[in-house]
Amino acid sequence: MTQQHVLEIYEPYEYTGQNPLTAEGIAVIPGPSRERYYLLRIASPFEYEHQTVTQFVVMPRYNGDKIDRAVSSTCTVNIARVPDGVDLSDKPELTFDDFLRWGVGKISVNLDH
Repeated sequence: MTQQHVLEIYEPYEYTGQNPLTAEGIAVIPGPSRERYYLLRIASPFEYEHQTVTQFVVMPRYNGDKIDRAVSSTCTVNIARVPDGVDLSDKPELTFDDFLRWGVGKISVNLDH
């Protein structure tokens, strides 16, 4: 069974879509700057700046928070969106070109699932 999450969007301030979003955890993937990112599939994809958003990558916002906290607990995260038409599910490692800086929010485990 995959991990289900609730993602509350704090930024971007102009975002007016569904909030919070529900998402499914896909994988923790190594990325640039020796960071680890958590790839999420959004349950209800949405349009943002004329692109369909289906996946996010998140990472803990604060120094000292580990990626495991974002996966299994509650954590403030930086949120990046995956470009329209791209699926990072099978990517072994991420680069800065794989995602677009997007906002800030809070991830928590969805206990209703």
